[in-house]
Amino acid sequence: MSSKFSLILDFDSTIIGLETLEYLADVSIKNPSKKQELIKKISYYTSLAMNGDITFEKSLDLRFDLMKLNRSNINASINHFKNKIDNSFLDNINFFKKNIDSIYVVSGGFKSIIHSVLNSIFKADWNIYANKFVFDDKDNVIGVEKGNPLSLSGGKVKLVKSLNLNNDIIVVGDGYTDYEIKKFNVAKYFLAYTAHVKRDNVVKNADIICNDFYDVIEFINKKYINLI
Repeated sequence: MSSKFSLILDFDSTIIGLETLEYLADVSIKNPSKKQELIKKISYYTSLAMNGDITFEKSLDLRFDLMKLNRSNINASINHFKNKIDNSFLDNINFFKKNIDSIYVVSGGFKSIIHSVLNSIFKADWNIYANKFVFDDKDNVIGVEKGNPLSLSGGKVKLVKSLNLNNDIIVVGDGYTDYEIKKFNVAKYFLAYTAHVKRDNVVKNADIICNDFYDVIEFINKKYINLI
């Protein structure tokens, strides 16, 4: 029996409790006298994009310009991200195992990181849609793969629409880009996830506010009780 819902999950500040690019900035910026100032700027550009104040691609370009990120920085950070998985996500892992075919992780973050983190919980054919790093011949990050809708503003809307899901779409995330999936009538419900960050212009557009994944699953139980 096919599921009556598809669950779209954000990754940064939802499945994990931080923004991956901000942490990567912290480990990649070597100049101690400028480090805090640059990290503050990177965090600011992240917030502008998550609040919908600038385009996602502009935010991404601005953040990469401030960093000197390379493959070794990324590989060295994976264990840190694994230790930042949301506790309530882990507590409810049986739900995600049971419904894995109906769960899609859609993120403006980076597929190699997300894949490593999720498979550290349990190995499965996770449905992951995210950006891919592009490296130069010295393993420095020079951007993300072009042509991926998730590198552009409105990318989550376009990506989820392309999945052609024939059931109720429920979106869970902390950012305006997550809300846009419902705003443009692709999703039926938007659940603002506030365990790690609470954005006023995201919360005000939510069907409900979820402080943890217990709240997310309770919402699904109430709507689709016969399938859980």
